[in-house]
Formats: sequence, C-alpha cells, structure tokens
Amino acid sequence: MREAHSAAVAGVVILSASVALISSLSSLSGQSASFSQSVQPVLARNCFACHNEKLKTGNLNLEALQDNSQASQHPEIWERVLDKLTAGQMPPPGQPAPSKTEIAAVTHWIDDLLQRSGPNRAADPGRVTARRLNRVEYHNTIRDLLGVAVHAADEFPVDDSGYGFDNIGDVLTVSPLLMEKYLTAAAKISKLAIYGETLPPKPTVLVRLMPKKGHETGVPPAGGLTLPFSMRGAMYGSFVFPADAEYEIRVRVANYRGQDPNDLSPEQLAQIEARRKAFLARKKQGGGAPKRVRREPTAEELKAREDAARQAFPPVQLVASLDGRQILTGVVEGDVTFEYSRGEFIARVPVQAGEHFLRASFPELADLDDPRSNVNPDGRRKLYVDYTDIVGPFNPSAAPPESYKRIFLCGHAPGHHQPSCARPAVENLLRRAYRRPVTKEEVDAKLRLVALAQKEGDAVEEGLRIALEAVLVSPHFLFRLERDPPSATAAHLVTEHELASRLSYFLWASMPDEELRRLADQGRLRQPGVLEAQVRRMLKDPKGANLVDNFAAQWLQLRTLGRTKPDPDRFPVVDEELLDAMKRETQLFVSAVVQEDRSILDLIDAPFTFVNGPLAHHYGLKDVHGEEFQRVSLDGEQRGGLLTQASILTVSSYPTRTSPPVRGKWVLENLLGTPPPPPPPNVPPLEEAKLGNTLTMRERMEQHRKDPACAPCHTVMDPIGFGLESYDAVGAWRTKDGAVPIDTSGVLPGGRSFSGAKDLKQILRSQSDAFTRNVTEKLLTFALGRGLESYDRTAVDQIRRQVAANDNRFSTLVLGVVNSQPFQMRSGRE
Repeated sequence: MREAHSAAVAGVVILSASVALISSLSSLSGQSASFSQSVQPVLARNCFACHNEKLKTGNLNLEALQDNSQASQHPEIWERVLDKLTAGQMPPPGQPAPSKTEIAAVTHWIDDLLQRSGPNRAADPGRVTARRLNRVEYHNTIRDLLGVAVHAADEFPVDDSGYGFDNIGDVLTVSPLLMEKYLTAAAKISKLAIYGETLPPKPTVLVRLMPKKGHETGVPPAGGLTLPFSMRGAMYGSFVFPADAEYEIRVRVANYRGQDPNDLSPEQLAQIEARRKAFLARKKQGGGAPKRVRREPTAEELKAREDAARQAFPPVQLVASLDGRQILTGVVEGDVTFEYSRGEFIARVPVQAGEHFLRASFPELADLDDPRSNVNPDGRRKLYVDYTDIVGPFNPSAAPPESYKRIFLCGHAPGHHQPSCARPAVENLLRRAYRRPVTKEEVDAKLRLVALAQKEGDAVEEGLRIALEAVLVSPHFLFRLERDPPSATAAHLVTEHELASRLSYFLWASMPDEELRRLADQGRLRQPGVLEAQVRRMLKDPKGANLVDNFAAQWLQLRTLGRTKPDPDRFPVVDEELLDAMKRETQLFVSAVVQEDRSILDLIDAPFTFVNGPLAHHYGLKDVHGEEFQRVSLDGEQRGGLLTQASILTVSSYPTRTSPPVRGKWVLENLLGTPPPPPPPNVPPLEEAKLGNTLTMRERMEQHRKDPACAPCHTVMDPIGFGLESYDAVGAWRTKDGAVPIDTSGVLPGGRSFSGAKDLKQILRSQSDAFTRNVTEKLLTFALGRGLESYDRTAVDQIRRQVAANDNRFSTLVLGVVNSQPFQMRSGRE
C-alpha cells in the first residue's frame, strides 16, 4: 500500500514536471515564433538597410539577431530600440515606415522581453559611490549648519559632471588642490563662526560695486567688484554684509546727456569731475566761490542753464532696492553741464549680516525704447549708474553672530564659557555635521582637542574653534557616507538618517533640517504618510528652489547661457542683463510647474510665462514695462513652453546664427532622451558666407545631408530645428533670415509633418511617454547621484506609470522617485 502510494506520488511529480516542461517549450516556441513572424520581418523591411553588419549605423547591428535566443540575450539593445520607437524617431524620413500594427507588435514583444528579464534586474537597487559634497552642497550645508554667509566654495575647483549633473559620486574626486582649499576654508569658516567678522575700527568703504563698461569683461580695482553689463544703465549684484548694523548705500550716477563721453578727452572728463568735487565742497562749507582763474557762472546763469537742460532732458527717477525692498529714490535732471550736486544719492539703512542683493536702476527706461535712453555707439547709455559704494558698518550690533548661537548651547556670554559647555556643543555639532547619530568615541576625540587648547592657555571658544575646524575637514562631513549592515550581501533599506540625507540633498542640496533629523531619530520617517508629508513640506520651502536652480538648470543647460555671448554686432541690444532676464523667465516658469503641482507636460507647452519690460520688448509683447517680472497669458501662436523661451533658443544656437541641427539635438537629448550619436570625423563646416545670400539655411543643410555619413543623424535632427527657425539666435521672432523668407515645415521620422513651433509642440506633447520617461530618468539620476543602469528600468517604468495615472503631476514624479527601490535601498557588497 505504501509502495503504491509512493508510485502514485512519483507519477504525479513526473506528470507535473512533464506538463511544466511542455508548457515551457510551448512558451519558448511561441516567443520564437513571435520574434520570427512579428519582429524580424519588420526589422528586415525597415531597419536592416542601416543597422547591418557593414554600416552599423548608430553602432547598432540588428541583422545579427536572427532568432529569439540571440535577441533575448540583449535587452539593452531593445531598450534603445523601444526608446526610438516610442519617440517616433525611427525609421528616418524617406525610409519605408511600418504600419501602426507592425510597430505595436514590435513594441509588445520588447515590453514582454523586458518584463520577463525585469525581476532579476530589479532585484538590484544599485550602490552609490561615497559622494563628496559638490560646491553648491558645500555652500548650502555650511550656511545651514553654522549660519555663516561665506562663499568659500567659490575658491574650489569646478566640479566635474557626469550624466549631465555635477552631483554624481563617480566623478566627484578629491585632488590635492581641493584638499588644500578644504583646509583653508575650514580655518576661515571656523573663525567666522566662533568670533564673527572682524570689523573696521570706524565706518569705511567696504566695497565699490561697478558695472562693466561694455560687453567686454571688466577687471575690478582693489576693493571693487565688477558686475554684469547693462545697456539700460542699471547696476545689480550681491554683497555679504559683515554684521547686523546700519550701512550707507551711495549710488553715483554718470549723466552725459547733452555730450557724448566718447567725444570728451581725458582732460575734459577730469575737469568735469574736478568741478563736481568743487561744487560739493563749496556746498558742504556753506557756500563761497572757489578761487579760479575763470569766472564762475552767476546764479541766474546756472538757473537758466538748468531750466534749458530740464526742457531738453526730462527728469528720470533713480531707484535702489535691497532684496527687492526699495531703499532709495532720486530724480536725475539735466545733463553733464550742470549735474554736480545731484550725481550722488545716499541712503542709510539697517541690514542684517549675510548676503543681500542690491539693484540701482532707472526702471521707467527699462525697455530701451524710450527716446530719452540716448544709447552711445559703444552700448553705454549717456545716463547710467557709475558705481555704488557700500559704507559702514554704523552702530554695529553687540550681539553674538547667528553662528555663535548655533554652536554654544549653554547660553553664556562670549568669554564666560565654562569647560562644561564643551561637551553639549561638540555633541550637537557632530550630530548635525555628520548627519547621523555619533558615538561617544567620536565626541571624545574632538573634546580632546578642546582640552589641548585649554592646556595651552586658550579659552573654551578657541578650543571649540579648533574642534570645528577638524570637523569641517572630516570625511564624515565632506562626504555622504552610507554604511552597510554587518555581513550585508543582499539589498537592504538605507537607514532613516541616510534616507533623510538622500531626501534633503535631493530636494534642497543641503543637510537635513531639525524636523527631518527628529523623525529619523524616532524611526518615523518611513511611517505611512510621513514621508509624503515631508516631501510636500520640503517642496514648499524656499530651499526647494534647488530643483529649479540646480536640477532644471543643468538638465536644460541653462548654466551655459552667457558663457559664450551672442555676437554684439549682430545682436546689439542683448546684454548680460537681458541674458539674466531670459534665464529668470525659465526659472520662474519651471518653478510655477513645481509649486503649483502642474502637469510636467506643461513644460512642453503652456498658456503662460513670466517676463519683465526688457524681455517683453524683446518678444514683442505689449503692456509689460519696468523691471519686475509679471506672469502673462499667451495665445500659443508664438510663445508657450520651454521650446519658445529665449534662454533655450539661445543656448541651442551659435553666437552669430541659428543652427537647426543643434536645436534638433537639444530637443532629442534634453526632452526626449534619445540623443543622436556623435558626428563622424572630418565633417565639413557650413560655409557662413553663403547663408542668407546664395543659399538658405535649409538648402545648405540639404546639401549637408547628401553626405551618407551625415544623413542618418541630420534627417532626425534637422526637421525639429527647422520648426524653430522663426526664432533667431537670441530667441526673437522673425519671418525672414536676412532677405530670405523662413520655411518652418518639416517631416519627422514616422512621416508626421508639421509647420512651425506650435505644430511641433503638439507632436511632442502627443508623445508624452517618451518625454515623461526622459524626465523621470533625469530626475532619478539627479536624486541618486549616479548614472542609471539596465536594472533601473523597472523603477523608471513604475514611476512613469504612476505619473501618467495622476495627470502627470510634478509631485507624483517626485514622490515616485523618493518611494522607488533605488532611492530607498542599497545593494549588498559584492
């Protein structure tokens, strides 16, 4: 009986195994048939002509994949193919196009393959190399740790970039030069944090802010700071005020209305300045004409001259502001012939220690279309801010600096600290600087430095300064270190403190604040609803601008704007101030998408943007004047979305002209995530002299595409760029390129035709999967600090589906990244 039962069980096992084997073979046969019958014929008709053993266009040989077994071994190839098909980039124009049914069959087979290979690949959340703080993160962390406004990181070498971002662990190396800079910065910062800024014995000129004289780069004098050039006569920039005190802001106006300063000799300019100083001295002394050889004009003559000057040159208002708060106004009247006493305007204002933004300008003339602007041939106005002196401090506060309060927790006045103050100060400092709980041994090691300083006769403050200096060069501060549990060989969750750091450096580019630290200490950060609430809180915080200033600025290549200036001969009204306005428009636009939790598809096209007077004038928009940015509604015909913003159009152009391939490449790489391969060597350049004369840009590019080596990429890039040709190299609208009417029509791969940016944006928005996938990959790369691998595709797909199911809301994208396996976990040691 027992034997019969055993035999029956064995029979069931054998039968089950047979059924499983037959099922497996049938499945494999079906997959092979699907590839052979549904995929390979489509590839043969549409792809093998370019992607074969001989040509290997795009370094891709699809002809070598003859059956399901070979094809299934290369999921990374099919990922590329799927991305191209999803973006509608293959096959190129002029090539046979498969039907929608055929494309659906191929994409279905690829999706099935990637899904079957997904579980094994998804088991690895990846590991991030120990990451040092980049320059932005270092600056922000010092600010939030100590409350010290010092730009020590500006002296560091420029951070390398990888995968489009400068926070990638693999490229953030430490050189001997950088280590030397760290040591110097630690000494400087520790002194400022403990003792505060060393103030002059009496108020003095702390800095002279000077605008550049033209498009060239100015060299500031000793104690001076050269600021961006403004054709509108403005001057603007930042300055770090050393203490809580009163400061005088002295704005000097140069007024050459009535005479061109370019026509005056140095001797004449010196005489004008001498007369100005004499006038001010006489006024200060209560009158009395200075001794001169030639007769001074009478009061009646001066008044007649002033009246004539006022009629010829109407009064213009000068406005100075600090962090957007108006601190000074004045009226500039007349011209250089009598403008002595009214050349300098002074305001004394209370200012808190730290960095503040100062602007002095003539706002009613901001558009440069007022006849009173009187722009000189060299680009300077005859009325402009010559310089601004910051004088002080007056009546500085005797209270300790903010940094002092963050370090000394015992509350004693400076110079009255007891040895007992050292331990709580060091414990708190280490916990915050290392961004995790610290051990008794770590605290004791720093306390020994305090004790050693006291033994040498120094006060507790100096001992803590030495300890702080040591903390600021510690790897636990300079690097974001994540520790594996003992004997960890499998993927595991990062600790809550590590998660708090991942979250804060992702959204803020800085250390966790007290609320994040408290939740991590309590082990509550991963509790239901807590993490989402923290994400939404952090996005609303002013520090959430990091996603605009760092993520979006690098993703959209805004940091390159202005590095190569537009040709001043061809675009004479484009100065550094207008370039700043272009960048500001894009920053405000992206910020609106983030703060209003809009659809990320609005980045492609939206019915609004932000402009001030100069940018509105550049765009041809009416009823917007002055320097303040305003939100304006758009009709969608000429403007709307990133592609029609001057910042994007300028960074994707040459200094002298537009480039359809460059603009097309920008769209493919930054919006669709499918960059073309690099150009082959020895490609002949376009002949600039023929453009707009004997040949149009389109005709020249058509000649360029006749080269078989150039055609595969240019047939994809050029049509997109032609759709944007109604915008010149600095983003202004045009209907002609020189004397030649512009043709903005094009045909995209897959056969979709369009005309102009409006049609192009509609097509891009209809391909939302490609755009959403790309934005997801970019944001996940930025959040993780590493490049994505094939095993990350599962996480990307999950996030993309969540975003699509929730109306493509930006918050869903961020929460998808934060809740993803790669962000929450870390693979075990190999």
